[in-house]
Amino acid sequence: MAPSMAHSQGQLQHQVDMRLDNVEKQLRNVIQTLYEAQVATSDYAGPQSIEAVQQQMNRLVSQYSELDKIKDTLDVKIPKEIVMYVEDGRNPDIYTREFVEIVAKQNQFLNGKMRAFKDFRDVLAEQINTTFPELQGDVEHVLRATSGKYRPKQEEVPAQMVHQKHES
Repeated sequence: MAPSMAHSQGQLQHQVDMRLDNVEKQLRNVIQTLYEAQVATSDYAGPQSIEAVQQQMNRLVSQYSELDKIKDTLDVKIPKEIVMYVEDGRNPDIYTREFVEIVAKQNQFLNGKMRAFKDFRDVLAEQINTTFPELQGDVEHVLRATSGKYRPKQEEVPAQMVHQKHES
């Protein structure tokens, strides 16, 4: 990657990070305003409480307006499952942890399958070489193509080499 291209990607990432930080700040302000409005309504003390709640609601509307303006500058994809998780009142960090655990289990399972197929390939190759020595070259080709281990038996190597030399 060219240095100028890497530099411009770094600047772009920095701008995205700053926008996300701004969104986070705005969301924290919204949460604080909601908390203050809740306190004002629970400590109702007559007309002055109504005025305090109105101020909180006006501030909340302007904060939501700011968030609405910011949303068009971001291109962030949030998986539907995470949104549903949060809507159900659950912690998205738990979703992430569970997702990582599931992926790790699937990875172990697939690695086990791959190991089993490799072992089967090697055993099958050995059995084919034993049963059909004339196919040893084909078996070797298949093993090399599939990153298998080609291990002819020591007693077979000289006989096979002699056999090939006589055919030439």
